[in-house]
Amino acid sequence: MKVLISGGGTGGHIYPALAVAMQLKEKYDADILFLGSDDGLETQLVPAAGLRLVTVKAGKLQRYVSWGTIKKAARVPVGMMQAIGIVRRFHPDVAFTSGGYVAVPAGLGARLSGVPLLMHQQDVPPNLSNKLLMRLASHISVAFADSLRFFPSQKTSLVGNPIRQEILDVRSKTPQEARTALGFDPAVPLLLVTGGSQGARHLNQVVCKALPELLNHCQVLQISGKKLFEETRSLSDEILKGSSEEVRKRYHLVPYMSEEMPLALQAAELVVCRAGASTLSELAVLGKPSILVPLPPGIGASPQEANAAMFGRQGAAEVVINDQFTVEALLERTNRLFTEQSALQMMAEAVSKLSLPDATATIADKIAQMAHVSGVTTAKNEVLSI
Repeated sequence: MKVLISGGGTGGHIYPALAVAMQLKEKYDADILFLGSDDGLETQLVPAAGLRLVTVKAGKLQRYVSWGTIKKAARVPVGMMQAIGIVRRFHPDVAFTSGGYVAVPAGLGARLSGVPLLMHQQDVPPNLSNKLLMRLASHISVAFADSLRFFPSQKTSLVGNPIRQEILDVRSKTPQEARTALGFDPAVPLLLVTGGSQGARHLNQVVCKALPELLNHCQVLQISGKKLFEETRSLSDEILKGSSEEVRKRYHLVPYMSEEMPLALQAAELVVCRAGASTLSELAVLGKPSILVPLPPGIGASPQEANAAMFGRQGAAEVVINDQFTVEALLERTNRLFTEQSALQMMAEAVSKLSLPDATATIADKIAQMAHVSGVTTAKNEVLSI
């Protein structure tokens, strides 16, 4: 079975695609080709996972106009032609896209070549890329029940978001064991702060300014993003210059985490983060309470705000709009939640109810079924019935 997989730009799109790819290789011995953008994080993560990667020029389809947007849009037709050529040379039996702007040339290239396409929707509302692909998709899988209303019911199913096996495996460790493995004091609560693979300047600045008080009642692991690391380090050094060594030892700043990210999530008592769908699904699987600060919209609605609002309605997280995320707002919530353990426990129970931990296997099996329909023998040692 030959499978074309695409998902790129940020870790939120790449890690789910990689999870599906590894499941297909392990269970079905599939021949995987990963199609990504030539300027996305997948150029690092996919080869590191031992998978073949081909890239195309993909332009992010944004809702606002700028010179940068125009230049990126000019890449789209080039990427389309490149993707069609790649599909026709590889001859996949089925294609899977996990979102991101590179999904458009990958999905169109597959369908124009007669290849069945499974399109996955991660956020609650579909982004522009998936809106363009949804009519062409052979089947659509969605991560959250709130997404079902956006797609044709006859070809859409609720499965959850694919989760890295490392996230599932880390559940065998207690938070205290995870903190010890990362070099933290296992007896002191850990606040994890992350703005995603690209970082979030506003989150970084607010957390740094709150450090003197935060570190009185918890440890802090802050993931700044590679591009924002130096400015965040300078700000945190300035803020903590008068603090004792004992207090400073409670703060760890890193630019990025990949292999150790599952441990970091499991170690956390509370997470402050954006509201990307992949992150939320990992929080749900691990049962982690969070303070969500969704990425604000450009023009139109923000998918992250919709994601966060859904978690908020379920009592699975506390939500703070980006403009209202201040030092005072952060300290009020962290002080209350670390003091009222019952509130953290209720949030952990609520978020766990949103977990669909078998999503990776479910999607991989559906991909295999779609390939089987087109006449491909898919399983290593079994015959699929559909």
